[in-house]
Amino acid sequence: MHDSLLVAYSVDSISERLTLSLQPHHGSAPGPFRIEFSGVAAHRFDAPLLPAIVSDIEKITGAKLLRDEWAQIESRSRVNGWPGGWAGTLEAAIEHTERTALHGYLIDSSYGLNGWVLARTVEIRMDEIVR
Repeated sequence: MHDSLLVAYSVDSISERLTLSLQPHHGSAPGPFRIEFSGVAAHRFDAPLLPAIVSDIEKITGAKLLRDEWAQIESRSRVNGWPGGWAGTLEAAIEHTERTALHGYLIDSSYGLNGWVLARTVEIRMDEIVR
């Protein structure tokens, strides 16, 4: 995955999925692939620029992500209710992540997109090459 090009991402709130579509860059992968997050409760990408060069995805606890990002979450919640009623207080949000088995995934990019996803699982899937 390191140094792959993120060429698209999509979010489906009904199926609670977030998909990152990547292309190999400088031999970083054998072919196009997707990173699929399932059970997505929230995500944040500030100023996304595509294509982006993805460096790494780091898994952390949902509680750590919430503690680290709480100031942003709290201020945005006051403005538009994001990410939802489960995040009324830091304590309630942490309890929700523990009860629903949510993890934090930090997405690092050397160019174009940094952010995080709060989800249950993540998988890497190779795309089939259509000829």
